[in-house]
Amino acid sequence: MRENFFHEHFRFLYAHIRFFYRPFLPGNRNPIEKIPAGNILSDEVTTIHSGGLGMARQVQIQSYTARAFAELGKEKRLQEYSNIIFQLLGLVIDFISAEGETLRLSRGVHFNPYCVMLRKTPSGSRACAECDVANARKAALLRESICYSCYAGLTEIIYPLFDAHGTYIGSMTAGQFHLGERPLLTRKEVFELARRNGLSGHTLWNHYRKSVSLTAAQKDGLTGYLKIIGQHLTGIRDNLIFMDKIDMPDKIREVKHYLDGHYAEPLKLADMARRFSISPDYLTHMFRKEMNIAFHRYLVLRRLTEAEKMLSGTELSIREIAFHCGFGSISQFNRFFKSEKNCTPGMYRSKNWKCRSKD
Repeated sequence: MRENFFHEHFRFLYAHIRFFYRPFLPGNRNPIEKIPAGNILSDEVTTIHSGGLGMARQVQIQSYTARAFAELGKEKRLQEYSNIIFQLLGLVIDFISAEGETLRLSRGVHFNPYCVMLRKTPSGSRACAECDVANARKAALLRESICYSCYAGLTEIIYPLFDAHGTYIGSMTAGQFHLGERPLLTRKEVFELARRNGLSGHTLWNHYRKSVSLTAAQKDGLTGYLKIIGQHLTGIRDNLIFMDKIDMPDKIREVKHYLDGHYAEPLKLADMARRFSISPDYLTHMFRKEMNIAFHRYLVLRRLTEAEKMLSGTELSIREIAFHCGFGSISQFNRFFKSEKNCTPGMYRSKNWKCRSKD
């Protein structure tokens, strides 16, 4: 009866996903250029699936991944479908990025009490994390979904996601449940697990045996659901990459415009990166590419240009000019000025005032 209930609701859910996410599904997606993405859980997976990306490309990819991940976290519909699966099956689904971050779609409220108990202990939390990473790596290497038993005797599903270039970008996950009617661990084994983690054996056993049980058909249906949602997440990421490629030159011009208007302030590259939603490394790379000059050098030259005007056209002291133009100290101002102009600020002022008096 419960299995029929699941299949009826899954068909309903599938139809809604096809409707709402139609632009992102295969055959309906607009042709866009896709760029290889993100860090992988191991060097081995990186070598197989990223084709040996250069450092600049990896920096670019990390920026895309971070932005896409932030956008995915805002998807209310993903949370709604996560809630539906919990209501249907009592399970939690989630997305884990290639960097190991999770969207926490259930917001922690639907987590299996058995897992909660174990994860609250240092050894249990560590064992769970190691198990997740190892199986995510395995799924990425196999390039297919896997259904595995965790160290604590429950079953989980991992569905790896790849971009058009075959680069691993993350995984959809679902769990934790018994596959079939019979639990994997015996009462004695659960009590031993509780003892090793300093937990109550009776409480842990009660949570374990009450964990959700799925049939093989339900497990297959859940895997299909993860595939559909994974296609949607990949579509969002692809669109963000496409828009970033279009918008980046304009964004760098915005950064330049901001520097021109705020050069007197104590500007830092990290602060600028946050302001314009770009990773610091990627901002460094793209600023040099678009402006043909390094970020910090451009800022220094912009400040020195203003300092020249003040040295030759105002009676402000050199100290006042240094701080007015954004230099942190007189010594810093003198060092940069001499490096670029081959003279000190005082010598420059003396020469320019003499020239002005002759005119």
